Amino acid sequence: MSRIGRRSFIRTAGVVGATAALASCSTDSESGSAAPASTGALSGTATLTTWGTEQEQAAFQKIAADFQAQRGAEVRIEVLPYDQIRTVVDRRLQAGEPPDLFRVSYTDVGSYASSGALADLTDFMPSDFGDQFLPALWGAVLNENRPFGVPHHTDTSALAYNKAHFEAAGITSVPTSLEEAWTWEEFVEVLEQLRDADLDAAPFAFNYQLFGAYRWFNTLYQAGGTVLDENLEAVTLDTDQARRALEWTRGLYTDGLHEPSVLVQRPTYPDEIFPTQKISMIQTGDFLIPYLEETIGSTFEWGVTYLMRDEGEAADLGGNAVVVTEEAPNKAVAAEFAKFLVSAENMKYYCEQATVLPVRNDLVETELEFAVRPELLPIFQQQAATIPEKLVQESTSRAFAGINQALIDNMDSYLADPDSDTDGVIEALTGAIERALQG
Repeated sequence: MSRIGRRSFIRTAGVVGATAALASCSTDSESGSAAPASTGALSGTATLTTWGTEQEQAAFQKIAADFQAQRGAEVRIEVLPYDQIRTVVDRRLQAGEPPDLFRVSYTDVGSYASSGALADLTDFMPSDFGDQFLPALWGAVLNENRPFGVPHHTDTSALAYNKAHFEAAGITSVPTSLEEAWTWEEFVEVLEQLRDADLDAAPFAFNYQLFGAYRWFNTLYQAGGTVLDENLEAVTLDTDQARRALEWTRGLYTDGLHEPSVLVQRPTYPDEIFPTQKISMIQTGDFLIPYLEETIGSTFEWGVTYLMRDEGEAADLGGNAVVVTEEAPNKAVAAEFAKFLVSAENMKYYCEQATVLPVRNDLVETELEFAVRPELLPIFQQQAATIPEKLVQESTSRAFAGINQALIDNMDSYLADPDSDTDGVIEALTGAIERALQG
């Protein structure tokens, strides 16, 4: 059993300082009371399109069955591969054949809402509904102070490592607290030990792939850099900090410390390779703990430690919202299921089964009985406290889908080539992000 502390988790959500920057996170009511439960009978069927591990799928199915038992309407759970869901949903939206609901990262809510693809849920919710959630994550589903989804959970990244490989390489200890986290220089020394141990495995791989490309901003922020200015209107990548972050990342690839096939633009995910023992350590999210534990089984022992640090510490804002589409065939059922999904009981159940962190105020101090490797969750919880408030603001801005796409389009050729031009990639990223801001 793992206890989720309120203080560190509220810091995770960027409540202090981020609240004012993320549109407006206040509601019309100051009562703070929970939204009243809806109990009326419903009819028809709605479809929720999602991706997910087996544990996540099972949790969605169980909650959908409970909803049908209580309200009468059916919710079908459609599961797509992670790397296909955005393409499929976008195609259906363009064709006027959208799912009723779909799962989406906080980083993409703003762009979908601004395009008119999502339903404004104001009329489906009491005015104080948002008071139930951590303010910054409620703010992430707002557009012009109106809700276009519900916050479902959050997560972040840490380092998973193969204990046998560490022992073979003579690495006798790993950081056991944030204060002991490896510096960049110490981290490189660890990777060099793994490389030189001839383990028939790449020392390391980042989880920067496709829709997760924005996780490179962990490295940027660790170096003291930023993506946008304080007003979220101008790109701030033309700095020594950004150059250092880019060149340090590229050095891992070109010095044989990073798995070369794991880049940004292709769906080659480190968590799928780590169980084969072809990578000794990966950056990964807490939501993948059940998958890793099941896949690895008794093959080898593995553990988790904290992300590396440089000028500062930084981790990514993970997690997802659930949104209702504007042209949903059964919008009323979809809206009611969205609210049902994030009730205290259902959010607690989902987080325990999926090994992710809750975003309701009444759950952040609740003891959760995580289903798999509960001893690892405090590491992710503590790591989440290093998410910079500024990065929360950038990650939930309306332009963030375009910002992430800029990384997808420009990072691979830079990382794979030791002679690539750092100023050139900064110029390319800056231009692409400026276009995203204007769009």
